[in-house]
Amino acid sequence: MRIHTHIIGKFIACVLLLLAFAARAEEIVYEGKNRIEIPVGVYVTSLYALDIPDKKFTISAWIWSTYDPKLLPEDYKFYNKIEITNARSWSIIDTENFTIQNDDGTIHTMTKFVADINQDWDIKYFPFDQQNVTINIESVELDSAKIKFVPDMKNSLLSDNLTLSGWSLMPIEIRAFDYKYPTNFGIQSGAKGIYPRMSIVIPIERHGNRIFWTYFLGFFVAYVIISLLYFFNETMFESRVGLIMSALFACVGNKYTVDLSLPSTDVFTLSDLIQVASFVIVGIGLFSSVMVVLLTKKGLQQLAYRIDLVVTWAVIIAYPSVIYYGVLMAPQ
Repeated sequence: MRIHTHIIGKFIACVLLLLAFAARAEEIVYEGKNRIEIPVGVYVTSLYALDIPDKKFTISAWIWSTYDPKLLPEDYKFYNKIEITNARSWSIIDTENFTIQNDDGTIHTMTKFVADINQDWDIKYFPFDQQNVTINIESVELDSAKIKFVPDMKNSLLSDNLTLSGWSLMPIEIRAFDYKYPTNFGIQSGAKGIYPRMSIVIPIERHGNRIFWTYFLGFFVAYVIISLLYFFNETMFESRVGLIMSALFACVGNKYTVDLSLPSTDVFTLSDLIQVASFVIVGIGLFSSVMVVLLTKKGLQQLAYRIDLVVTWAVIIAYPSVIYYGVLMAPQ
């Protein structure tokens, strides 16, 4: 009886796990008929306050659309039926919000907004990283059974006056798709939890050369200090320990500085590689110093000399080689 109960319990757990995977939000292709196409474009005027530790940035942009009012609800103005799904907060600038009626009876709206956007920064290759700054705009109330967003790629641009210190800006990318939620929000008709969405992506590349040297200077100083241990023989053990402690303090201080500047991540990054390699060579320097002293006390000065020589050259060659390999893996 207990065996049957155990098997039933495992079966129920598997079913619940499958339902959890099935009930997740995802991009889909909605095959609805007679959907109203609404062209949407964007003109980005400013991009600033890129906050890596707090995972956000701020953007200001114009967004526009053209639609036939006879096909949509009377109160539809586009800007009042959208939301920025990945925004912490966003607002429309009332003095820069216009509605124009075209000769063919369609309505053209132009709206300027400011938004604080959540951004999951990819810091794997920091400071030689590339980022895709993303703004997700989604229809509210009108689902994918009724409307479809069509990117106005011809007129969607970044402002010529837009600059981002320390970064290179790539051409804007826009992608329209349907987004399915794991719930229908209690709505029993229409697309049932599927809404048109548009992702506006601005690829940027960091100018990382200066940051590489300034952010990790303490680790590189520690490398130089450990490389000098060879010039202090076994009779200068206290001096060697002093150098090792100086290298350790340089590593610890630099680690705190870097950790404050970067968000936590479960990916092994270039920054992690530099930190780990730096602490390893400090440990090797301490271990080799102790070995040299012990071997010397046993009368094995020649062996101590050889070990010290091998360890020193191994550190001198291996440390920059590992860092160089990590930098070469960066996409830039």
